[in-house]
Amino acid sequence: MHLSYIESRASLRLKRAGLLSLAAAVGLLSTAARAADEKALAIPDFTFIQASDIHTPMAQSKATISRVAGLGEIDLAPYGVKVPKPGFAIATGDTTEFGGGSGWWQEYVSYWKGCGIPVYHALGNHDNTWRANIKSLRDLGSAPYYSFDQHNCHFVCLMTATAQDPRPSLGEEQILWLKKDLEKVGPTTPVFVFFHHPLPGSEFASRYDYDRLLDVLHRYNTVLMMAGHSHGHVHHLVEGIDQTTGGSTFGPSAGFAVISVKDGVLREAYWKGDLPAPGLKLLEKPLPARSSYPEVEIRSPAFRETGGSTLSISASLAGAAGADKAAYTIDDEMEGELKLSGQAPTWTATGSADVGKLLPGAHYLRVDFTRGSDHYTHSTEFFFEPASQPTAWRAYLAASSKVTPAVAGGVVYVGDNNGKLRAFDATTGKELWAADTGAEILAEPLVAGGKVYSANGLGIVSAYTTDGKKVWSFTADDAVYSSPVMADGKVVFGCNNGWLYAVDAATGKLAWVNKDGTYAIESKPFVWQGKVYYGAWDQYIRCVNATDGKQVWQQLGEGSRVAKGAKRYYSPADAMPVVAGGNLVMADRNMIVSILNAGTGGTNSSLKGISATGLSEDGKFVYLRKLNGEVAKIDSSGKQLWATGAHVGAIPTAPTEKNGVVYVCSGKGTVSAIAADSGKILWQYQASPQLFVMCAVACDGTNAYLTSFDGTLTAIKCRKP
Repeated sequence: MHLSYIESRASLRLKRAGLLSLAAAVGLLSTAARAADEKALAIPDFTFIQASDIHTPMAQSKATISRVAGLGEIDLAPYGVKVPKPGFAIATGDTTEFGGGSGWWQEYVSYWKGCGIPVYHALGNHDNTWRANIKSLRDLGSAPYYSFDQHNCHFVCLMTATAQDPRPSLGEEQILWLKKDLEKVGPTTPVFVFFHHPLPGSEFASRYDYDRLLDVLHRYNTVLMMAGHSHGHVHHLVEGIDQTTGGSTFGPSAGFAVISVKDGVLREAYWKGDLPAPGLKLLEKPLPARSSYPEVEIRSPAFRETGGSTLSISASLAGAAGADKAAYTIDDEMEGELKLSGQAPTWTATGSADVGKLLPGAHYLRVDFTRGSDHYTHSTEFFFEPASQPTAWRAYLAASSKVTPAVAGGVVYVGDNNGKLRAFDATTGKELWAADTGAEILAEPLVAGGKVYSANGLGIVSAYTTDGKKVWSFTADDAVYSSPVMADGKVVFGCNNGWLYAVDAATGKLAWVNKDGTYAIESKPFVWQGKVYYGAWDQYIRCVNATDGKQVWQQLGEGSRVAKGAKRYYSPADAMPVVAGGNLVMADRNMIVSILNAGTGGTNSSLKGISATGLSEDGKFVYLRKLNGEVAKIDSSGKQLWATGAHVGAIPTAPTEKNGVVYVCSGKGTVSAIAADSGKILWQYQASPQLFVMCAVACDGTNAYLTSFDGTLTAIKCRKP
């Protein structure tokens, strides 16, 4: 099978170039294939451990991991072979229960002390949701995603856990990094990939989110993907690639996986703690010489091509034994068959799709070739631009972004997951300048007094002039993902250590710090009448004086108060508070809104099924982002005035109003413009090809601006109804 694949791909390339006949191409590549097979056999015997879902602090997890230190040669009983002593270990996420604060990350690291082998860590959703552990990983000298080489094999660690959010994702910067990383890997080098969330997964924004990863891995000799999350220990074949999950180090099946290559055969077994040897067989296969996955190419539309209502589709398949059907899927919703032609070793699929009923904007296309049970696929994305031309411009950031853009003086400022703070001309989309801050930016820039203020994952808050020159920097004790606000001449922001900082806006010198919070502050604070309001992942909403930072009051969030267990998980922490009519309104992770007296903190009422709140432009009303997909408008007492469906869901970002229009975006990128007085939808736009959008929509009255996990900043014309 491997030889046939090599021959077909090579002959196709060489025939196109007019260099060699098919027979000559086969002869040359047969030699190459034999050499590749010999190299594959040269992989030495080795063993490593996969531990997953440790959830520190768990006493049982500590005991399970402590067994690693005493391991020598291991009897893989299900296979009847003995394999070498493990040379290293990987941990596939949820290393901590609640984000690693309160010393839990340090405790997790201590579990591995004395094990005597290197340990490579991946972050899971429990590591990244309430207090992202990215900085903790950097403090170990690591990175959120990385690679290393062992025993003539290449190992890749990916971060499927989104920073400060429970949903999995694979941002643009990580896909680009992976492509570059694997460029140095030859076609015969075995590639092992590990991450937290197994594929496929309904928690991802869409299939396209992880299809992009598989499209990259199919080009290389990817022999195994290793995941966690499920606490199970199972094997699946995912689009031709073997995937196993590594169980958990606590619970009724507490243990770890033993993965080994011996005599050119890859084997994996799960070792429960109450057994003398690994007892559950997961995977056994010869280590392949190279990938046997055929080459699938989408020729039309070109990647990110812009077109009209008729989409021309053309794709090719090279290296498969055969194909008897081809089809396309758009956005996991539209489907159709393609005309298949050709013969071994190359097939072509052609056709067209009417996309005129789609929303204008970004979409993704998947093409599938099948023959019986064999299935080969590839994906791409394209832009649909109708005659009305609603898109003002797009800028490519080459990195995903959760950041709500800031618009001031005809300039759009935005940060991204690569740590770049950028400025764009609001009219043309031309990049004016960029500053590398050194770590991911999740906080919205603050533009005030002729300066731009930005914070990053290293805890560095910096001030820049509006033409990009750094004025000062201040370093907090932990990562700063809370968007800074201006209060009493100070830049105020929360920190992942639970402290609220205020620094002098002109000099960057510390003015005061409030240490009443005991866990991470993620959300953007709100300033009203000389007070600063914020929530934290310690269950509380707080009010402090802007002048000195002294606490005025604190109140337990309603979601934490009514939760029967794990109250901290339901804190009022990731959605921004607002004040309207003297009442503070803030959503929590139990999806309950607390309505408090802003002056005293006294409870007035609460509303259920809400993920975020936004303030009206006149400050009198509040807009709600509801779990049932609606956007609603309430008065300051909580009385609902209207509600309209907009597919919004649980993303904790605020609806925003400009010039009587409310702008909001769904988690998958559907932007809705809604009349503030009536709740009528004026227009909609698709800003993302079914990848996450986790920012609020910014608007200057001319355009609406937002970022996406596809690496784009999009400006949409504010069209009249």
